[in-house]
Amino acid sequence: MASVAVVGLGIMGRGMAENLLRDGHDVVVWNRSPEASRALAEAGATVAESPAAAAARAEVVFEVTADDASSREVWLGSDGIAAGAGATAVLIASATLSVGWVEELALACAERGSVFFDMPLTGGAAGARTGNLVLLAGGDREKLQALAPVLGSISKEVKHFGPAGAGTRFKLVLNALQAIHLAGFGEALQLAEAAGLDTAQVGAALLDRPGGVVTELAWSSYLTPPEPINFSAEWAHKDLTYAAHMAGRLPHPMLDGVLSLFSAALAEGCGKEDWSTVNPTAPRGERVFPRSDQGAGGAVSGSPI
Repeated sequence: MASVAVVGLGIMGRGMAENLLRDGHDVVVWNRSPEASRALAEAGATVAESPAAAAARAEVVFEVTADDASSREVWLGSDGIAAGAGATAVLIASATLSVGWVEELALACAERGSVFFDMPLTGGAAGARTGNLVLLAGGDREKLQALAPVLGSISKEVKHFGPAGAGTRFKLVLNALQAIHLAGFGEALQLAEAAGLDTAQVGAALLDRPGGVVTELAWSSYLTPPEPINFSAEWAHKDLTYAAHMAGRLPHPMLDGVLSLFSAALAEGCGKEDWSTVNPTAPRGERVFPRSDQGAGGAVSGSPI
């Protein structure tokens, strides 16, 4: 068993820490809001006073914060991970971040001689809770193999995309496509309603064609808004903004269109709602899809986020 630090205890980080504890790893945690650490402390985790203190106790460090600003603070701040991590510690950024910041962080870790991976997560809240995440890794493939006992506690699969930064690039591509699909599904249901069709029947039929896990997520959210949410509209907006920056001068009209929907959602105060609530045609403030009294459903067990 390994000593593992988890810095950032949101939905994803908390689930990761819980599964690491269940598998017998020595887990140390840190979170900006101390109350998030209490249940984990009761389950056997050690609560550190700072990211540096957490990293100092660990062979493997996962950072799972919200965005570039919070990530930079916990990595390079005076009490950050880089200040406390030992020379042989493996350092992993598992937040969804911008390409520019991940490249800067990878360089900073290389300069101190540390093994670094960017390893964003997909699988949503359910994947984090059950230890069935898919890890999207960038970094040294051979060194990745040595992490199998730790990664196996939190994931069902590790996908390697290339050198450091490649995992982040893929995650931004993935979330851009998923957001476009979700918005397209909402528009399709609006079209069905305008055509006089039963939206419950149409939504269920769309599971077969075009189908796919994102359609399943969208349809489940139409029937029963997820509680707790799988992924917030504000974080989707952040990821799409990073994806647009990554695209540079490459035209991306569909990404621009769906980004504008999430911008409108945030402007109307809907940032804390599940990202599946974005609707390209409904007035802001209304839920994403037209609601039907027919049918019932629950959250998809394997959300793709």
